[in-house]
Amino acid sequence: MPSDSRFSGGAIRSLRFERNLALIFALLGVLLEALIAGYWLLVLEPALRDDAESRAHALAQAQARGIEVLLVRDLPAEQLLNALETRLDAILLIKEDESGQALTNQIRLELDPDRVSLPLEAMSLQRGRSDCEGCFVTEVPLYHPQDYVLIGVATFYANTRSLESLLADVRTNLLIAGGLILLFIVVAWGGVARLLRRLRESESNLSNLLEVVPFPILQLQADGSGIQRANQAAMQYLGLASDGSGRLDSLTWQALLADGLLAAADPQGEVQISTPQGDLRWAMVSVSQVLLSGVAHRLISLVDVSELKATQRRLHQAANTDALTKIYNRRYLFARLSESIERADREGSGLSVILFDLDHFKQINDSFGHAIGDQVLVRVAELMRQCVRESDICGRYGGEEFLVILPSAPVSVAFDIAERLRTKIEAEQWPRPELRVNISGGVAAYAGSTIDVLLETADRLLYQAKRAGRNQIIAEQKPTS
Repeated sequence: MPSDSRFSGGAIRSLRFERNLALIFALLGVLLEALIAGYWLLVLEPALRDDAESRAHALAQAQARGIEVLLVRDLPAEQLLNALETRLDAILLIKEDESGQALTNQIRLELDPDRVSLPLEAMSLQRGRSDCEGCFVTEVPLYHPQDYVLIGVATFYANTRSLESLLADVRTNLLIAGGLILLFIVVAWGGVARLLRRLRESESNLSNLLEVVPFPILQLQADGSGIQRANQAAMQYLGLASDGSGRLDSLTWQALLADGLLAAADPQGEVQISTPQGDLRWAMVSVSQVLLSGVAHRLISLVDVSELKATQRRLHQAANTDALTKIYNRRYLFARLSESIERADREGSGLSVILFDLDHFKQINDSFGHAIGDQVLVRVAELMRQCVRESDICGRYGGEEFLVILPSAPVSVAFDIAERLRTKIEAEQWPRPELRVNISGGVAAYAGSTIDVLLETADRLLYQAKRAGRNQIIAEQKPTS
C-alpha cells in the first residue's frame, strides 16, 4: 500500500504507539466477543425459546378444539373413549417436516365426570412418553362449544429437542465466529510485533492493518476538531470526502456530531445512521482514547448491527402479535393489562376492559368456509383499531374473542367505544352479500381486584349478552349519558 494512505503519518516518536495500537485492537476484539455473547445470552436465546414456547401453546390451543368437539358428540361411552384415544394418538404422531421429531411428547386429559359420559376410571387419560424433562407445558381448559361450560382440562407437553438442536447449532456458529475473531486478534498482535522491530515502517504497517478492517474506523485530530484519518470502510459507510482543506467531512458525519456522538458520557452505544445511499442503518459505536506517536487521539469504530436489530424486531413481533390478524396476542395483552393495573393502583386512575366475540362464528366457518372466517377476523381487528383511542391496547384474546384495555377510562367511555364498534361491525359490507356479522361483549371496570377477577367479570357480562339474544354490549354498571 502506498505510504500516503489515509492512515499514514510521520516518524514514530515512541514505542508506546505500537503497544497501544495492539491493545486497542485487542479491546475491539473483546468488544465484538462481548457483543456476540451478550446478544446471545440476553436477546437471541430467550427470544428463540419464547417463540418456540408460543408456537407450542398455539398448537395446543388448536388441538384442544378438536378434543372439545369429540367430547360433546353424542357417542356411547366405549366409542367415545376409543375416539379420544385415537385423537390423542393422532396428535402425538404430528411431526416436524425437517427433523421428523414429534411436536408433542405427552398429553393428559382430566375430564369432569358430571359433564362427560365416560367410566370414572377413564376421566383421567394419559398418552405418550412419561419422560418429558424440559418440555413446554400448556394447560388448555376444555369448554362445551355451545354453552361454554368447563368440561375438562387438557395438558400438552411439547417436544423441545428441535429447539435444543437449533440452540446448539447457533452456539457452534457463534463459537466459530468468536474463534475467528480471536484468530484475527492474534494475527493483529503479530503484525504489531513486527512493527516494533521495524520502527521506520510502523505507521505504514498500521495503515495496512486498519485499511483491511471490514468495519469503519476513524481517527480524530488531536484537538478533536475534525477527522484526521479514516479507513476505506469508513469512507464508504459515512460518505466521507475531502472538503478542499484536506479535512474529511460529510453530511452523515455532521449529523452524528449533531446527535452528540462525541459529547456522550458512555464511550459505547448504538446510533442510527442515514447512509449516503439513503438507507437508515444501526451501528454500534465505540469511542476510545489512544496515544499515536505520543499524542492523544480519539479512535472511533462503527460496527453495523442493522441485521441484528431487524432480527430482534422480527422476534419481538412474532412473540407478541397474532399471526392472522397482526394485532397483539393473548400473551402480550396479559402483560400490558398487568402494567395497566399497576399504574391504576399507583396513580389512582381508572381502567376498563372490553371483552367481545363474534356471534355464531362457527356457523360462519361452516357456511362460508374458514378462508372467509379468517377474512372476517382480520377485518374485525381492523375495525377495532379504528374505534379505540390511541392510548388503548387491543388484541386477539383467543379464537373469535377480542380484548380491549382502556387505561384511565370509566365504564361509560368503554361502553360507548364498544357500542360504536358493535354498530360499525353490524353495518360492515362483507365479501358475501348473505354474510352478516354481529358481536356480543361485556364491559368491566377495574376495582382493585386481580387480572383474573377483572377478566372473569367481563367474560360473565359477555355471556350474559349472549343469553340475552346476542348482538349487544352489557356493561358492569349502567353507563351514564
